[in-house]
Amino acid sequence: MNQVENLVDIRKENNPYMEIAGFSIIGTRQYQQDYAGMYSDRNEVFGIICDGMGGLSGGEKASRAAADLFIRDYLRRKPDSELNGFLMKEAVVMDRAVADLRNERGRPLKAGTTVVAAVVREKRFYWLSVGDSRIYLIRGRQIMPLTRDHNYRLTLNEQLKNGTISKEEFEREARSRQAEALISYLGMDGLELADARGPLKLENGDILLLCSDGVYKSLDDSQIHAMVRDNDISMELASRRLLDTAFSMSRGGQDNTTAVLIACRGE
Repeated sequence: MNQVENLVDIRKENNPYMEIAGFSIIGTRQYQQDYAGMYSDRNEVFGIICDGMGGLSGGEKASRAAADLFIRDYLRRKPDSELNGFLMKEAVVMDRAVADLRNERGRPLKAGTTVVAAVVREKRFYWLSVGDSRIYLIRGRQIMPLTRDHNYRLTLNEQLKNGTISKEEFEREARSRQAEALISYLGMDGLELADARGPLKLENGDILLLCSDGVYKSLDDSQIHAMVRDNDISMELASRRLLDTAFSMSRGGQDNTTAVLIACRGE
């Protein structure tokens, strides 16, 4: 097990069908509040990214606590456990653990973190999402977001669909900075939203991208696709190239930025 700063790498042995790699940069921020992990053996791979929030080092502690807990619990679970159930239960466990964090004075840390996690077993994958970190499926010329952002904009979309607000009200609120405010994250001590899906079947050549918002707030979908969808490079190189491009394209400073790529290489 090797740990380089905020990226835990537990690759016991190469998976014959899946390639996993990740990379992370601090950007222009003072603190690194992203935390990620990846695992592989001959039977399965998984990746996780947590993007912390909270004053000073609070977000760093929150993201690290959540990711480390997930990795520990996943590796200790019963091999035949149902994955969707595990992921949903683990979201609750991580939420409570982050909410229980204390500062040096023993007071509540009042920090939080997003989480996205993906598990691939026998070309079938399962995923978990809380917050606004994302998972994309890249298949051929397509790039498809699998997750939804748990922010105020999601609430506005539902209100517009239900007819409880007008189109004019929606457009006004959607343009405000408040639209990106999270309505669900780990550390609330009572999750508002947690999405878990699977199993979904992967095809040969498919690539899963897990990323914090530093990626998609700097690059649009077509740029992300162009950086990742290159059969001539490894996922490790692709993840580095993706983040280097995100940094070079940023305006007014670059957030912490993290990506984990999982490629289905086939038999």
